[in-house]
Amino acid sequence: MKKKITKEMQEKMRDWIKNNGACSFDYKDRDIILHDGGLFSIEKEKKRGRKIVGYKKLPNGMTEILFSKNKPIWREHYKAIVWMEELDDIINYLRRMKKMLNSLGIKTNFSLKSK
Repeated sequence: MKKKITKEMQEKMRDWIKNNGACSFDYKDRDIILHDGGLFSIEKEKKRGRKIVGYKKLPNGMTEILFSKNKPIWREHYKAIVWMEELDDIINYLRRMKKMLNSLGIKTNFSLKSK
């Protein structure tokens, strides 16, 4: 069962953001939001691709994807860029965040319990 995030915990998280920056917390969905330009850069590029028109079952049980041979379509692709020289700083930033969350009683690991 997830521990409820209280007002006091939210205040401590806001103080941590004020001192460290580069992120925000979504308390309802329990997400950490890393913004573009804080720890990394997000770039959008358009790539040309072929449209999927169907699927064909093969005798060996696999499926073949059928592509359109006519008009290509443009798709948006996103990539996050991390600078090599900044990697240690990013790792230390995430460790500080983990330490703060753990001190508030929020688990930062995901494990499946065996029955």
